[in-house]
Amino acid sequence: MISPEVLRRYPHFAGIADACLGEVAKISEELEFHAGEKLFEESCEFVATARIYEKGEEATHLMVLTKGKVDITLTLGSGATAIVGSLAAGDLMALSALIPPYHLTAAGIAKSDGKYIRIKAPELRKLCDENPELGYKLLQGVTVGLMTRLQATRVELAGESYST
Repeated sequence: MISPEVLRRYPHFAGIADACLGEVAKISEELEFHAGEKLFEESCEFVATARIYEKGEEATHLMVLTKGKVDITLTLGSGATAIVGSLAAGDLMALSALIPPYHLTAAGIAKSDGKYIRIKAPELRKLCDENPELGYKLLQGVTVGLMTRLQATRVELAGESYST
């Protein structure tokens, strides 16, 4: 368990009632990691070369990066790994923990030493169901994270198309 005040430092938890934030803090812990460590990994696999996901395990935790840097990687059909983005302090990780069917579609590899908050996903989803304000605020944070990553991908793809 961590202090609710630790969570309140991050915009994803701003404006959430104290009692509700206290419940989230009860299912959270802060952990350290080291460069090169895998913090989360894809929980499902592509079927053949069709890029269709096979059912996998549900994501177990939503995470908030509090210190350090993390690369987001994908395993390509060839088996090679590609870095598709980078995260910094304040970013949410393992966003799929709040998005049905809750399967992680990328991995997170620590680029440097750091810390993160790990929140138990099944319990968090239950709290979101019971408290729509919490669910709404967290899904806003997830949406912002996804849009930021989508925009970065678009910029990168546009740059590649101009270089060929």
